[in-house]
Amino acid sequence: MVRELDAIWWRRLTGPPRLPEWLEDEAARDLVERECRATLLGLVLTEFRGAWISHPEATRLAENKLVQLDAARRAGLRLPRTLVSQDPAAVRRFCEEREHEVVVKTVAGTPKTPVMAGRVTPELISRDEDVALCPAIYQELVPGSRHLRVCCFGDRIYTGLLETDRLDWRYPLDARVEPYELDGATARRVRAVVAALGLRMGVLDMKLAPEGPPVWLEINPQGQFLFLEGMAELPLTNPFADFLLREADAGASLRSAA
Repeated sequence: MVRELDAIWWRRLTGPPRLPEWLEDEAARDLVERECRATLLGLVLTEFRGAWISHPEATRLAENKLVQLDAARRAGLRLPRTLVSQDPAAVRRFCEEREHEVVVKTVAGTPKTPVMAGRVTPELISRDEDVALCPAIYQELVPGSRHLRVCCFGDRIYTGLLETDRLDWRYPLDARVEPYELDGATARRVRAVVAALGLRMGVLDMKLAPEGPPVWLEINPQGQFLFLEGMAELPLTNPFADFLLREADAGASLRSAA
């Protein structure tokens, strides 16, 4: 629900307004659209007196997967080898060097349809015009079937382990799920990433490799997490409610001090 409301709010700020058909001049339509968006955004950013979880600008920036990757690298998390490109030769070379044990995923995606991460095959990248159409993220495949959904609420972390042979466990959601305890070093680095992105919460995807620390994949500033409670009896509703109350109290204290 939080993610749905966030998406509706952002579409109203970034999507085109519903304009009357009689307003045909392109420049006039562009002017009205910009004025509506700037006014709504300005009102939200200057008049809201509650606690942001998280601030809209921080959320917008953190949704960029390249920004996420940089923050995770700086925090010292383990990352898969990654190429972001639309150069057919560079993409094929990257994939061939890893014997096509490579995953491709979107940089931003689209709210109009779910786009799942997929394995790269030689056929998939055989046509120059297809690869060159737009950039994509190519990452070495992390072997194994153990995926982590890491929920960071402020300084507190709750993690679910999803076991499935599917590359993208979301569709269909039929993985075996159980609570998992993230190691201390990785937990500290996760908190560092969330803080570096200016977020108060984040829901992360990671994967357990056959050896070594968990591998970072991405963070969703408003990701879904309550399904973990139902599937793994991992208590999250009460901890999240407590987190919201702490954030509200902290925001009230800051406003009083000001």
